[in-house]
Amino acid sequence: MGLYKYSFETKGLAVAQLHDVDCSYKDLSQVLSNMKGKTIAQARTMLESAMKMEKPIPFNKFNTGMGHRKQLGGKKGKYPKKEAAYALQLLNNAIANGEKKGLDSSKLVVKHASANKQSVFKRYRSQFVGGNTLGYGKQAMWANYVTARAEIGLAEQEPKQKKKKKEKK
Repeated sequence: MGLYKYSFETKGLAVAQLHDVDCSYKDLSQVLSNMKGKTIAQARTMLESAMKMEKPIPFNKFNTGMGHRKQLGGKKGKYPKKEAAYALQLLNNAIANGEKKGLDSSKLVVKHASANKQSVFKRYRSQFVGGNTLGYGKQAMWANYVTARAEIGLAEQEPKQKKKKKEKK
Protein backbone atom coordinates (compact mmCIF):
# COMPACT_ATOMS: atom_id res chain seq x y z
CA MET A 1 0.00 0.00 0.00
CA GLY A 2 1.23 3.46 -0.83
CA LEU A 3 1.94 6.35 1.44
CA TYR A 4 -1.45 7.98 0.82
CA LYS A 5 -4.83 6.28 0.67
CA TYR A 6 -7.24 6.83 -2.21
CA SER A 7 -10.41 8.86 -1.73
CA PHE A 8 -12.48 6.29 -3.66
CA GLU A 9 -13.03 2.53 -3.78
CA THR A 10 -10.18 1.01 -5.83
CA LYS A 11 -11.49 -2.54 -6.20
CA GLY A 12 -11.43 -3.59 -9.86
CA LEU A 13 -9.92 -0.29 -11.02
CA ALA A 14 -6.54 0.63 -12.41
CA VAL A 15 -5.34 3.41 -10.12
CA ALA A 16 -2.42 5.82 -9.84
CA GLN A 17 -1.54 8.83 -7.73
CA LEU A 18 0.96 11.66 -7.57
CA HIS A 19 1.84 13.61 -4.47
CA ASP A 20 4.01 16.65 -3.71
CA VAL A 21 3.48 17.88 -7.27
CA ASP A 22 4.94 21.33 -7.99
CA CYS A 23 2.02 22.85 -9.91
CA SER A 24 -1.23 24.70 -9.36
CA TYR A 25 -3.74 22.39 -7.70
CA LYS A 26 -6.59 24.52 -9.03
CA ASP A 27 -5.48 24.13 -12.64
CA LEU A 28 -4.70 20.44 -12.13
CA SER A 29 -8.17 19.83 -10.70
CA GLN A 30 -9.79 21.41 -13.77
CA VAL A 31 -7.63 19.37 -16.16
CA LEU A 32 -8.50 16.14 -14.36
CA SER A 33 -12.20 16.96 -14.09
CA ASN A 34 -12.34 17.38 -17.88
CA MET A 35 -10.87 13.87 -18.27
CA LYS A 36 -13.71 12.12 -16.41
CA GLY A 37 -15.84 9.82 -18.55
CA LYS A 38 -13.46 9.87 -21.50
CA THR A 39 -11.66 6.95 -23.05
CA ILE A 40 -7.89 6.72 -22.88
CA ALA A 41 -7.47 7.89 -26.48
CA GLN A 42 -9.77 10.90 -25.97
CA ALA A 43 -8.01 11.90 -22.75
CA ARG A 44 -4.57 11.61 -24.36
CA THR A 45 -5.52 13.75 -27.36
CA MET A 46 -7.07 16.38 -25.06
CA LEU A 47 -3.92 16.61 -22.94
CA GLU A 48 -1.51 16.61 -25.88
CA SER A 49 -3.47 19.30 -27.74
CA ALA A 50 -3.46 21.48 -24.61
CA MET A 51 0.31 21.06 -24.25
CA LYS A 52 0.82 22.05 -27.91
CA MET A 53 -1.56 25.03 -27.39
CA GLU A 54 -3.90 23.80 -30.13
CA LYS A 55 -7.09 23.45 -28.08
CA PRO A 56 -7.69 24.94 -24.61
CA ILE A 57 -9.13 23.12 -21.64
CA PRO A 58 -12.43 24.58 -20.38
CA PHE A 59 -12.38 25.91 -16.82
CA ASN A 60 -15.72 25.73 -14.99
CA LYS A 61 -14.25 26.78 -11.64
CA PHE A 62 -11.37 29.08 -10.61
CA ASN A 63 -11.92 31.17 -13.75
CA THR A 64 -12.39 34.72 -12.45
CA GLY A 65 -10.82 37.18 -14.87
CA MET A 66 -9.91 34.43 -17.33
CA GLY A 67 -10.14 35.06 -21.05
CA HIS A 68 -12.70 33.53 -23.36
CA ARG A 69 -11.58 31.10 -26.05
CA LYS A 70 -12.93 30.94 -29.57
CA GLN A 71 -12.24 27.19 -29.81
CA LEU A 72 -14.55 26.61 -26.81
CA GLY A 73 -17.41 28.61 -28.27
CA GLY A 74 -16.77 31.65 -26.11
CA LYS A 75 -16.37 29.77 -22.83
CA LYS A 76 -13.52 30.40 -20.43
CA GLY A 77 -10.42 28.24 -20.63
CA LYS A 78 -6.65 28.16 -20.93
CA TYR A 79 -3.64 26.03 -21.84
CA PRO A 80 -2.18 24.57 -18.62
CA LYS A 81 0.94 22.93 -20.10
CA LYS A 82 2.59 21.93 -16.84
CA GLU A 83 -0.59 20.48 -15.35
CA ALA A 84 -1.42 18.62 -18.58
CA ALA A 85 2.05 17.05 -18.54
CA TYR A 86 1.51 15.82 -14.97
CA ALA A 87 -1.96 14.53 -15.87
CA LEU A 88 -0.53 12.64 -18.87
CA GLN A 89 2.15 11.12 -16.65
CA LEU A 90 -0.54 10.06 -14.18
CA LEU A 91 -2.70 8.60 -16.97
CA ASN A 92 0.20 6.56 -18.40
CA ASN A 93 1.00 5.25 -14.92
CA ALA A 94 -2.61 4.16 -14.38
CA ILE A 95 -2.67 2.42 -17.79
CA ALA A 96 0.49 0.50 -16.91
CA ASN A 97 -1.02 -0.50 -13.56
CA GLY A 98 -4.17 -1.69 -15.34
CA GLU A 99 -2.18 -3.82 -17.79
CA LYS A 100 -0.33 -5.35 -14.83
CA LYS A 101 -3.73 -6.23 -13.31
CA GLY A 102 -4.81 -7.85 -16.57
CA LEU A 103 -7.27 -5.20 -17.75
CA ASP A 104 -7.74 -4.54 -21.47
CA SER A 105 -6.24 -1.11 -22.18
CA SER A 106 -8.46 -0.56 -25.24
CA LYS A 107 -11.59 -0.64 -23.04
CA LEU A 108 -10.34 1.58 -20.20
CA VAL A 109 -12.34 4.70 -19.31
CA VAL A 110 -11.52 7.38 -16.74
CA LYS A 111 -13.96 6.79 -13.87
CA HIS A 112 -12.38 9.00 -11.21
CA ALA A 113 -9.88 11.85 -11.42
CA SER A 114 -9.25 14.52 -8.80
CA ALA A 115 -6.61 16.88 -7.46
CA ASN A 116 -6.33 18.59 -4.10
CA LYS A 117 -4.08 20.97 -2.23
CA GLN A 118 -1.52 19.04 -0.24
CA SER A 119 1.00 21.18 1.63
CA VAL A 120 1.58 24.90 2.11
CA PHE A 121 5.10 25.99 2.99
CA LYS A 122 6.21 29.50 3.88
CA ARG A 123 8.90 30.66 1.48
CA TYR A 124 10.93 33.60 2.71
CA ARG A 125 12.92 35.77 0.33
CA SER A 126 16.62 36.20 0.92
CA GLN A 127 16.48 39.98 0.63
CA PHE A 128 13.88 42.71 0.60
CA VAL A 129 12.27 43.29 -2.78
CA GLY A 130 11.43 46.83 -3.82
CA GLY A 131 7.91 48.20 -3.76
CA ASN A 132 7.65 48.37 -7.52
CA THR A 133 7.50 44.60 -7.92
CA LEU A 134 5.69 43.14 -4.92
CA GLY A 135 4.56 46.02 -2.75
CA TYR A 136 5.68 47.10 0.71
CA GLY A 137 5.73 45.35 4.03
CA LYS A 138 5.27 41.72 4.92
CA GLN A 139 3.97 40.59 1.51
CA ALA A 140 7.31 41.58 -0.05
CA MET A 141 9.22 39.27 2.33
CA TRP A 142 7.50 35.92 1.83
CA ALA A 143 5.29 33.96 -0.55
CA ASN A 144 3.64 30.59 0.02
CA TYR A 145 4.80 27.47 -1.80
CA VAL A 146 1.86 25.12 -2.40
CA THR A 147 2.06 21.50 -3.56
CA ALA A 148 -0.70 19.35 -5.06
CA ARG A 149 -1.86 15.75 -4.85
CA ALA A 150 -3.64 13.98 -7.73
CA GLU A 151 -5.27 10.58 -8.21
CA ILE A 152 -6.95 8.76 -11.07
CA GLY A 153 -8.98 5.56 -11.47
CA LEU A 154 -9.61 3.71 -14.73
CA ALA A 155 -12.24 1.02 -15.28
CA GLU A 156 -13.06 -1.34 -18.13
CA GLN A 157 -16.18 -0.40 -20.01
CA GLU A 158 -17.67 -1.86 -23.17
CA PRO A 159 -17.93 0.64 -26.03
CA LYS A 160 -21.42 2.06 -26.42
CA GLN A 161 -23.26 0.84 -29.49
CA LYS A 162 -25.60 3.08 -31.39
CA LYS A 163 -29.25 2.15 -31.25
CA LYS A 164 -30.89 1.36 -34.57
CA LYS A 165 -34.01 3.27 -35.43
CA LYS A 166 -37.12 1.23 -35.95
CA GLU A 167 -38.53 1.46 -39.43
CA LYS A 168 -42.17 2.44 -39.85
CA LYS A 169 -44.37 0.22 -41.96
